[in-house]
Order: sequence, then C-alpha cells, then structure tokens
Amino acid sequence: MKKNKLYLIIAAALVAIAAIVVLWKTEVFQSKDHLSYEAFAVKDTASITKVFMADMHGNYVLLQRKEGDWMVCDSIRVMKSIMEEFLTTINNISVKQVVPKAGQNAINKVLSTSAVKVEIYQKAPKFKIFGIAFGLKERLTKTYYMGPATMDNLANFALLEGSDDPYIVYIPGFRGFATPIYSTNYADWINHDIFQTKITRIKEAEFIDYENPAESFKVVKTGARFFDVYNYQGQKLPAYDTLKLIDMLSEFRDKNFEDKIMNFTTERMDSIFHENLFKTIIITDVEGQKTSLDFCRQMLNVEYEDGTSELIANEDNCYGFINKRYNEIYLLQFFHFDRQIQPLSYFAPQISQK
Repeated sequence: MKKNKLYLIIAAALVAIAAIVVLWKTEVFQSKDHLSYEAFAVKDTASITKVFMADMHGNYVLLQRKEGDWMVCDSIRVMKSIMEEFLTTINNISVKQVVPKAGQNAINKVLSTSAVKVEIYQKAPKFKIFGIAFGLKERLTKTYYMGPATMDNLANFALLEGSDDPYIVYIPGFRGFATPIYSTNYADWINHDIFQTKITRIKEAEFIDYENPAESFKVVKTGARFFDVYNYQGQKLPAYDTLKLIDMLSEFRDKNFEDKIMNFTTERMDSIFHENLFKTIIITDVEGQKTSLDFCRQMLNVEYEDGTSELIANEDNCYGFINKRYNEIYLLQFFHFDRQIQPLSYFAPQISQK
C-alpha cells in the first residue's frame, strides 16, 4: 500500500512539473511587460502551412505551402529567394525592448492605422503530454501586428496579440527594418520565371508563327551544343547562322514575365487568345518536360484629333499564356523576348559582301 501511495505521489509530482513547464513556455507566469525575446518568432518554420497578412488599407496576401512549394493567390508560385528570406525573418525576429510607458499611447495609435496583421498557421498538436503530441492539425499559432520602423531604421514597432504593450522588435545581425519583408502586395511575392532551361538541357525548341506560317521552325539537339534546324515543312536547313541561334537558345536559362494580370474576365482572356495570338514557343528539355508560351498582341485604342480612332498593336508589351493555362494571363515585354520571337529568316546564314 505504501508503495502504491509513493507511486501516486511521484506521478502527481511529474504531472505538476510537466504542467508548470508547459505554462512557463506559454508565458503564463511571465509579466506581460517582459515578454520572452522569442515571443514573436516561430522556430519551427518547417511546420508552417500558411501565412496570412493584411494591412489597414484592405490589401492582403495568403501564402500557402502546397506539395512542397509556396503559393500566393492560391495558384502562383512564390519566388523561392523571397520566401526563404521571409521564413528566416519570422524565425529570427526578436524582442529588443518594451516601448516606454510615456510613448505607448502614441505608438498604439500608429499601429492601429499602419500595422500589418500577421497570422501564422502550423501543423501543430492540440496538446502535449510528456513531450508526446496529440491531435496534430493545422491551427493558428501566432498572431501579431508588425508596425513601421523606428526612428533609427534598425527595428520595428510591433504588438503581439494578447499582450497589452507594444514592443520594439529587430532581426539580429541585420542592419535595417523588417517592413518590406511583410509586404501585402502579391506582386512582391510571385515567381516571374517562365523559362529556366540552360542550352545544354534543351532537347527541342519549336517556334510557331501564326501570322506567317512559313517563318515557323523547329530546333532539335544533336550534341552538347549542336542543333539541327527544320523549316515549317519539316525540311532540314543545310546551313544557318550558328552564333545567332546559340545566343537565342542560351537566353532560355532566364526568361520572365513582367506581371500577372488579375482583373481580366474569362471572356476577355478567351477573346485575346483567339483574336490576337501570333506566336507560340515550346521548349522540351532532355527529360521530356515541356514549357510553352503563347504570345498575343495587346491592342490599344488610339483616338485622333479628328475624332476618329483605330486599334493598333502595342509595340512595347504583349500578353502571354503559360503552359496552356488560358484562365491566367501575363504581361510580357517585347524587348525581353526579342530574339525568341524572330522569324526563321533571321537565322539565315549571312552572306559576306566582297
């Protein structure tokens, strides 16, 4: 009987110690005036499933992890380097000090009009017992308000939800403030890549000209940096300007769009594709992966002084559809694709003049 009582006492003591540790980690026993320096940080960034950020002007972004990739606006890939910088920031963001009492009212007013609300969701347990997780699911684990920079531009004012006082937070080892990293503009997050294929990985490249089909052609890899060129009839060209072709193919290692257009209706995008399509490029890499880009004219309505008007093609920009996704439209710059949209005749061998 005495042994049973002893075991019960030990078990009760262990439960009490575990409860105290849990409560201490959740800062129940800490003064709200003295938060842990890690109070704003999320140390296990690998468990983060999504981040929602909204400013006081109605702008917001939702970043979601889907099958290993981070997406913004549900379907657009986030630029990898930007996301890595963001995760590093929320992992390292630290409390520098509480805002002095004399300035708290003023800072709270600033935060109420200019802060960005940050909600972080993680795959996290509902509770733990002796380090064992139970009820693992996605849930909101951290909410705070990231405010403007301090006067020295080396930190930010911020407020942790549930805390009464604003704090000054900073990124250790970084000389600057975190405001640009907490952007609510989707354009700051999206990956602008279309083609990222080195010339050594290009197996085949097809260039379809709808306005002048005879200028269409196909390039087929025959060696490390050797290619055959075929015209629209499938006939192999006996010669071509090697330098021009190699330069053009080499540029597929880094080809981007300027912007994704978010306010076009499905009907308008469908009209643009069917009425203004003028070029398609299809790149197939050595593993058989295809990437396609359809180019469509951007028509502008020009009005003249005599009251007449006409539609003319924009000479600087055009529209694009990537990988046959005709419900997503992008803005392209001609100068960025200048060599890629050249006709077959552009690659004809140059005849020297004597």
